[in-house]
Amino acid sequence: MMTSTTADLRVADLMTLDPVSIALDATIEEAEALLRQHRITGLPVIDADDRLVGVISQTDLLYLAAPSVRELIHHRDSGIRVGEVMSAPPVTIDAAAQLTDAARMMDRDHLHRLVVVDAHGRPIGVLAAMDFVALAAEG
Repeated sequence: MMTSTTADLRVADLMTLDPVSIALDATIEEAEALLRQHRITGLPVIDADDRLVGVISQTDLLYLAAPSVRELIHHRDSGIRVGEVMSAPPVTIDAAAQLTDAARMMDRDHLHRLVVVDAHGRPIGVLAAMDFVALAAEG
């Protein structure tokens, strides 16, 4: 249970700003490299106008881990595009939303992350389940 001071926190207070994102037409190999390089588990997927269209996560890529599965599903073993395997539509939240509402949403829908978007639908932050772990660890 969150304390009264924690209950007053907003998504903007805990989210990671300027999230690493990936283009809709990037390859899954590029997505895997970004995930490894930044030591993160998911990426907002953006279109040519930088608007959020989906999210690709390690879980999405897990299903494609074996070359035989890639070939069976997509009839090829490389060149698969992020847009083909991302989770869509993306689940978003407003930066001004209460943290408790975000936590309930993530729990209810079994989500590991919520993408925070601006008024134009562009990702400005990510609130991850691990952000809640870090908050709890701080006491």
